Amino acid sequence: MTVERILWFDEQVRAGAHPGSAGLARQFGVSLRTAQRDIEVLRDRLQAPLAYDRDAKGYDYTDPSFYLPSAFFRVNEIVALLLARGLFRELVASPCREELEEISGRLEELFRAPLLKKVEEAVSFEITRGTEVRERVFFDLLRAITQRRRVHLLCVSEDGSEYAERDVLPLRLHFSLGTWYLLGSGRTGKEIRLHLLSRLRGVEVTGQTFPEGKEAAKVDAFLRRCFGLLRSGRIHDVRIRFSPGKASFASGHVWHPKQRLQFELDGSVILEIPEAEVLEIIGLVLQQGKDAVILSPKGLRDALRAEVDRLS
Repeated sequence: MTVERILWFDEQVRAGAHPGSAGLARQFGVSLRTAQRDIEVLRDRLQAPLAYDRDAKGYDYTDPSFYLPSAFFRVNEIVALLLARGLFRELVASPCREELEEISGRLEELFRAPLLKKVEEAVSFEITRGTEVRERVFFDLLRAITQRRRVHLLCVSEDGSEYAERDVLPLRLHFSLGTWYLLGSGRTGKEIRLHLLSRLRGVEVTGQTFPEGKEAAKVDAFLRRCFGLLRSGRIHDVRIRFSPGKASFASGHVWHPKQRLQFELDGSVILEIPEAEVLEIIGLVLQQGKDAVILSPKGLRDALRAEVDRLS
């Protein structure tokens, strides 16, 4: 498959292995002419900055910033590939099982390419209709995640009137509820936060790398805690702080038979609810705007942040 050979060749060039047509032909058991045509496709059609190094007897990139997926795939094509791969893995019991296995086998062959393996690890999503994403932003973040490089983000506020800059360790791109998010941590690498891709106006991939760690488990746990709550039922031990202007409103309602109220010196009030519906709490806080803040649990706070990003 031409795609797999080109992806392998690109990976070898990036690793500094200086591959050539002979090595490509041996790796995949094709003729030298077929291997040379693949290199020509990479150089001429995909505009890869290939240059032959006579001393190393192989190819190298004259521009290390060249990134194959941005030329080879579009965002929707990558999403379609990942979605198809996931669906075929699930459809094990089907009247068309043999046909599905054949197609699934082709996808498995494609994803054996090292670069697409990294892409698959860098992206997760849930099936729904998505919003448009700036391709430059998407691919710059994808490159940063697969190469484990810090990024400098230029973010715009909800109304587009203010800009902010942030340094982030990019960990994963996640698609949920029709929206693309970047999951990343700050300079300390401790707390994971969500960044809405639609609010990113610029991504600078820096030369600073960060080492391999146990981020995958932390990201998975964050996604379960944050997005899982939006789809689940009930939450326990909720604490919400209402501003002084909303203190009488909060204390004048019976939200739960076993609720508790804690009045603060500044006039605010903290409402404690032992158990409640997740969406009811989120709806209540959203209605109050800045006058209500979820203090705990942290998962509910993250879920609210995700819901606010999606709605805005």
